Amino acid sequence: MVVSDRVYYRIPKFWLIVGLAFLLLGLAAGPDYKYFYAHLALGAVCVSRSWQISRQRRKINRRRRMTVLSQTQKLDSDSLVKSAGE
Repeated sequence: MVVSDRVYYRIPKFWLIVGLAFLLLGLAAGPDYKYFYAHLALGAVCVSRSWQISRQRRKINRRRRMTVLSQTQKLDSDSLVKSAGE
């Protein structure tokens, strides 16, 4: 399934907003509310999922940047060696 970039980059924010909404609803209702603990648990799960997705994407993007950086450095060093030999 292909997801557009606009949606793809906003998924962690969606999870964060849903998680905060569950937490706020649970806290606003108070411990006397029947589903108080369910709201708190779902809120914590959603917030942690948001953090997990963001962390994974940051790790992937860092690897991509390092790959591009190392390839550029190889190209630069190759061109320096060629120009020095001429």
